[in-house]
Amino acid sequence: MALPAALGVPWWMEREAMLDQGAMTPEPVAVAGPEEPTELVGSSWELRGTLVDELNGSAPPPEGTHLVDAVFKLTPGEGASRKRLTDCKFRAVDDQGRWWRPTTSYSMRPDLEGTVSVAYGCTDDNGKPLPAGEDVGVVLSFVVPDDAVDSLAFEIAVPTKAPAKGDPVPRSLRFEQE
Repeated sequence: MALPAALGVPWWMEREAMLDQGAMTPEPVAVAGPEEPTELVGSSWELRGTLVDELNGSAPPPEGTHLVDAVFKLTPGEGASRKRLTDCKFRAVDDQGRWWRPTTSYSMRPDLEGTVSVAYGCTDDNGKPLPAGEDVGVVLSFVVPDDAVDSLAFEIAVPTKAPAKGDPVPRSLRFEQE
C-alpha cells in the first residue's frame, strides 16, 4: 500500500506547484450570467457579446471557418491584480471539447482601435499593466470551423505566479454564449 502513495504524492505536489505558478490552467469555473461582471484574481471581467465574420475590409478566413470576436469589458484591480493581467490567457472551446487560441491575424481592423491587444497578455500598447479601475475593451478573435460557432464558450485564465501569503490561487473562468 505504500507504493501507490509514494508514486501519487510527488505527482500531486508537482501538479499543485504547476497550478500555483500558472504553468497549468486550473479547471474553469462557469460564470453564472455572462453579461454580469465576474471577479478573476482581483480584476472584473464581463462578456459583452460575440460577433461573427465582422471583417471590415480584411480578407476572409479560410473556407469552412468563421472569424468569431468575443467582446469583453475588463476593469483591472488594484496593486498586484493588475500586474497579473500581463500573463492572462484565453481560448475558445466548443461543445465537442475542441479549443482554439486567439489569432492576431485580424487585430489591425479599424473598429478594434482603442481595445486591448492580447498578443502578449492584457497590457497597454507598450506592454505595461493596464490602469487600475478603468474600464477597458478586450476583443478576442478566433478562427473556428463552421460547426463550432454556435457552441463556443470563452475561457480566461490568470496565473498568480508563485503565490505569496494572502495571494489568490489561480483561477479560470468560462463564459458561455447566450
